[in-house]
Amino acid sequence: MQLRLRKVTQLVAAAALLIGGGCRKAETGPTVLTFYAPCGMEMPFIELEALFEKSHPGVDVNLLLDNAHILTERVVDSGERPDLVASPGGHELARLVSAGLIKPADLHPFTQLDLCLFVPRANRAGVTSMADLDKAEVKVVAVADPEKTSIGHFTVEALKKAGLWERIQAKVVITGDASQTYKHVAGEKADASFAYRSCPLKTAPDKIEYSRVRVIGSVPAEFYGPAYATIAVMATSAQRALADEFVQLMFSSQGLQILAKYDMPCLEQAGAAKGAP
Repeated sequence: MQLRLRKVTQLVAAAALLIGGGCRKAETGPTVLTFYAPCGMEMPFIELEALFEKSHPGVDVNLLLDNAHILTERVVDSGERPDLVASPGGHELARLVSAGLIKPADLHPFTQLDLCLFVPRANRAGVTSMADLDKAEVKVVAVADPEKTSIGHFTVEALKKAGLWERIQAKVVITGDASQTYKHVAGEKADASFAYRSCPLKTAPDKIEYSRVRVIGSVPAEFYGPAYATIAVMATSAQRALADEFVQLMFSSQGLQILAKYDMPCLEQAGAAKGAP
């Protein structure tokens, strides 16, 4: 009888442990905020990522860096759904707006980019201005893909308004993106190209050896754009509140200081430049 009672007591105790364990709240990992950002702007966004995580314990910002047009393709063509996306010039985001994945009200331009002409450090063709691209000494002009990239789009726009696009067609080599045009110029495979002064020339030092090129000067502002680097909250974001807070952080005094540190002149408030991209 005592043995049977002991067994019953043991069974009751075991059942209580199982029930208690079943009611215990399961441990969960950090809340993840996914952000797709252009690799040409990696330095400021890495700092902003760290600042946001410091002010939001328990949140992990999953920062994915790649060329902006490739990130756009991953969203539209592969069905990936980050919470935030950013683009230099905003051109790449237009496709996401057209697909209904970003609402126009959720586009937040954060800096106006300066389109500039640059050449190899040696500058053997003697380029001193855009007009010199028509000189016989200039054999190759590298241009990023104007259909896919904002830098290519604005480069072609500027060349057309300067009356040069048709005249230099035989010299133009279309590359994939701004990093590839840089490599053409830095390796002296091209005599000139165009880039945003701060992206990627100043904000991606691990990819760009700035000393291998020479910036000739800025393209007149009336020839293109304006080109606004833009961050946007995805309409499909599962972390909408956090995504909005990240945008707010960018436009805080700390966020603006980080952008200014990388030669990215800051707009005063989120969405200040309407009409982007």
